[in-house]
Amino acid sequence: MAQEYAKEAILKIADVISSGEVVPVETAHISGVSYLTIGEHGVEFLEFLVSLGAKVSVFTTSNPAATDLGGVLEIDKETLEGQRRIYKALWAMGVSTISSCTPYDFILTRPRTFHAWAESNAITYINTFRDAWSDKNPGPLALLGAIAGFVPKTPLYTLEGRRPTAYVKIDVGPLDSLEAGVVGALIGERLGSGVPYLSGAVFRDEESRREFAAALSTYSSMVFAVVEGVTPHWWEYLHMGDFRDKITISRDDVAKYLGDVETPDAVYIGCPFADPDTILWVLEEVKKRGPAKRPIYISTSPHVYKQLGKLAETASRLNIIIFAGTCLVVSPFTRRFKSIATNSLKAAFYIPKLHEVRVIPCRKEKCIELAYA
Repeated sequence: MAQEYAKEAILKIADVISSGEVVPVETAHISGVSYLTIGEHGVEFLEFLVSLGAKVSVFTTSNPAATDLGGVLEIDKETLEGQRRIYKALWAMGVSTISSCTPYDFILTRPRTFHAWAESNAITYINTFRDAWSDKNPGPLALLGAIAGFVPKTPLYTLEGRRPTAYVKIDVGPLDSLEAGVVGALIGERLGSGVPYLSGAVFRDEESRREFAAALSTYSSMVFAVVEGVTPHWWEYLHMGDFRDKITISRDDVAKYLGDVETPDAVYIGCPFADPDTILWVLEEVKKRGPAKRPIYISTSPHVYKQLGKLAETASRLNIIIFAGTCLVVSPFTRRFKSIATNSLKAAFYIPKLHEVRVIPCRKEKCIELAYA
């Protein structure tokens, strides 16, 4: 019954947006699983699907929740109870509740395979750096697609729909995490839509690639960019490009985007979730100085947190709070601060909107300095 309900819903949507065409998907990743963002109505929808006997038919993972898995962040009882019901519903449907916005860490999506993902930074990451194919599916659509096994065949599930439409020359680099985010935001704001082809972009590390993907999809409707020399099949995309727009991102453009810094209440790193190298870098930098005067919060995925072992305890003695399964974007814990410094342009966009907390963008090195100001 539930599968028929999901199939019928997907087909009706496909009639409107893709002339009735659908594509089978290998995996799904659903967003909108934080009680803070979906509230009671969202929980009731999940429980409704469970009452129909819904089960996912492809490997399906979930986004960060409102609560961290270790109880590091203090959360009110109402949110805890709401999040418990969300987890219960997801488990009943067979969803792997990894509570991570970076499922690409362990789901090795192959080039030109179809996926129904809903987390925008993750979609942009696999589209851009792996040439795996997913459109920006809203959370409920991704879940229904996971149950049905297919989603509407929108343009990004076709080669023609992935044709580059803008040539973007990057005169900045190598890009650190903040610069990569600013470049992504600038491209998003200047183009708004389409498929950018990036020439000259060099990403310094894994964190910078994550921050670029997150910012591009946050500041625009775009979830796919072709990076010259990086994206699989980039040469094919170059030859098929229809470059209606041409823009240049310079170092001056990046500098103008950044304002003066001020002393924050806390520092936040890990939006998208921090990889092991980023966490170890922060630990080493703080060890050189001794315990931070202001707390440094780092969000990461549960499986990375487990890999850290006792390092998490070492970090806590240095006033570094590492937590897993949530982030300061979707957790009500964030509302206790007046200002937060971060190297994430995505966090800088969403935290003020969701929590009315001021955000101070800064390079990672500067963020650490501010923790001692």
